[in-house]
Amino acid sequence: MFARRLALAALALATAACAHLPVSSPAQRPLGALAAKDVGAMPAGFLWGVATAGFQTEGGDTSSNWAAWTRAGHTKAPMGRATDAWNRYQEDLDLAKGIGLNSFRLSLEWARLEPRPGQWDMNAVQHYHDVLLAARSRGLEPIVTVSHFAYPAWLDTIDPTVTSAWESPKMAGQLARFAGFVAKEYGPQVKWWITLNEPNTLGICGYLAGQHAPGKHNPFVFRQVMDHQVDAHMAAYDAIHAADPDAMVSVNPIVLMRRPDSPVYKTKGVEDDLLPLDENAFLDRVDPPWVDGHAPDPTLGRRTLDYVAYNYFYAPNNLDAYKLADYLNWPIYPQGIYVAARRLWDRHHLPLMVTENGLALENGRTRPDGWTREAFLVNHVAQLQRATREGIPLLGYMHWTLTDNYEWGSFQPRFGLFSVDPDDLALKRVRTPAADVYDGIARANGVPKPLLDRYLGFKN
Repeated sequence: MFARRLALAALALATAACAHLPVSSPAQRPLGALAAKDVGAMPAGFLWGVATAGFQTEGGDTSSNWAAWTRAGHTKAPMGRATDAWNRYQEDLDLAKGIGLNSFRLSLEWARLEPRPGQWDMNAVQHYHDVLLAARSRGLEPIVTVSHFAYPAWLDTIDPTVTSAWESPKMAGQLARFAGFVAKEYGPQVKWWITLNEPNTLGICGYLAGQHAPGKHNPFVFRQVMDHQVDAHMAAYDAIHAADPDAMVSVNPIVLMRRPDSPVYKTKGVEDDLLPLDENAFLDRVDPPWVDGHAPDPTLGRRTLDYVAYNYFYAPNNLDAYKLADYLNWPIYPQGIYVAARRLWDRHHLPLMVTENGLALENGRTRPDGWTREAFLVNHVAQLQRATREGIPLLGYMHWTLTDNYEWGSFQPRFGLFSVDPDDLALKRVRTPAADVYDGIARANGVPKPLLDRYLGFKN
């Protein structure tokens, strides 16, 4: 059953998750499914933050598999300095604090910490201590990713029978060893952990679509890689808890929702048709699902999630899931972030955190379909407030991302609340209108009425 579900998901997503999709329906604004009474404040202590990744922001990485991938000419642009966050993290944390945020998601770059097998770079170890302390000194709760796609290039040689690390079952033990090290090292500074960022994207883009490292097109290897990531998450979960029993550990797949104009799978109504396409195949294996409100049989497996984390960006329909496009044309459907929360809560009965949600723009321009990042933020956060009002426990929302950065091969798609021109020698951070909107949302602990009126058309 898992193999069939995984194969179906892979066929639907092999191009969608990596090359992305064109828009085939107009922007959904205002949202007819949402009314003013549905939107209330988030709970006290809600985490408002941004998500970042070391390889995409730090610059100067020479030891990772992704650094090797870019040197080999497989990307549109070299990574170079990225946004030089390795040296400018204080400035970036100030930006996050300055727009009212209280959390900050980052990754600990394995290739920097262990550039050679068993040899820890103590300068890098101290660097991340400094980053975490700097975040906490600003009142920013760290949310830490153990492995965000990139890993030390030497891991590709750990198993002579394969040519890339995730093809080997040995990778589970390697990730657990690294997770145990960082949990012991940084545990006093970190409560919230993510073991693997978007394992479904890593598998699809790296081993089916071949657009990410290591650039393969092999469904059989893809299946092995997904199995190995399941094992690795579970081993890393145990290693983190061995170092810190009170840690909160999860894994964050990307969730794609079918739009209601999908010509296949039409069921009872708009939102009944929006089923997660891909994340259940992974999450159900690391956290046996509830069925019809009943807790799972313990013999089905053990729980290795302390909360459910998920990334949500866009929603294809079943036909345009096969069309190649780019980040700049994702088909936006804000209701999907709510439907995903509802489905994941019903399936796992654990509190939820949105660990990535954002919009790519071309140099800050409004999209041809009318979407701006400001409207995107308001619409998606309002849908999460709807979920909270219905009793779904939400922990936090991490917007992708703080600054424009290196999007796995290109600087073209811009996701930042602060724009950065990669050709600017100073790499100046320039505040955008979306930063102002997010500032207002975070400080109000929900979308303020003037923003609802402006972007959702609510009337008293």
